[in-house]
Amino acid sequence: MGAKLIGKPERVIAVLAICLAIVITLLYIHTRERKLNGLLVDLELAAPDPSRHGQLQHVLTHELHEAPSLKKYHMTLNYVHFTELTTKDLDPGEVDFVILSPQSTPWYKYSGDAGQKLDLAKKLIRDIVLGGELPILGICGGHQFLAMAFGGCVDFIDPNFVGRYPDTYPKDAESERGEVVIHILRDDRIFSGLADKCDRFTAMENHYEEVKIVPEPFINLARSEVSEAQLIGIPEKPVYGMAFHPERCTGNANRQTAGECDGRRILTNFLKMACDKQR
Repeated sequence: MGAKLIGKPERVIAVLAICLAIVITLLYIHTRERKLNGLLVDLELAAPDPSRHGQLQHVLTHELHEAPSLKKYHMTLNYVHFTELTTKDLDPGEVDFVILSPQSTPWYKYSGDAGQKLDLAKKLIRDIVLGGELPILGICGGHQFLAMAFGGCVDFIDPNFVGRYPDTYPKDAESERGEVVIHILRDDRIFSGLADKCDRFTAMENHYEEVKIVPEPFINLARSEVSEAQLIGIPEKPVYGMAFHPERCTGNANRQTAGECDGRRILTNFLKMACDKQR
């Protein structure tokens, strides 16, 4: 066999060219930048504004690439207001993950047409969660929205305001704000990299309302001294709701990076699930 190849140098050259092409292709696949396409669903009652939630958008698209698991990915984040959300926006063939945004308006203010559109958005999110494996993350108000979409109860943290309907969040009501210690209740991949903190981590909070009842099929994964449901998730699905703001670093972080900020590490873990799902 060897003698025949040596006698025909053009065949040797062809074989080497094929081998070289395979090596180049494998190197390209291994080193090329991949795209991870996200969708931000804006849950604020005010009119659509693609620039809203600027810090969250910037962190997702520009600041988490330092994490080793995300270095090969280029993040894009499309925007849609909840009043304009459709099934097409949630097509797993077009979007790799969904972020349900924070909001600053009491939920009972979503009435009339806005209330109907909010109910439709809940149904769309519930259907996509139950029907597939699309990674979905609710942040603060988005966490509450996700719980409500499955029949959970949301109301004021302050028992003096439960069942009341002020026009805005009353400043004298009890709330959870600033840097908060959160206790991990169950092991979950969302907490990867926080093992050195044992059973707790720190994150930034800013909310007057909380999830009072965690609905099935969610389970409660973390709590604080003020709010029992700090991080909820569905077993075996990349779907989570976080009462805190993972995009914001606490005052203890010397650098505003994913590697030195508990909240952003958790956010990175979620995006890594989206990367793994894509692969």
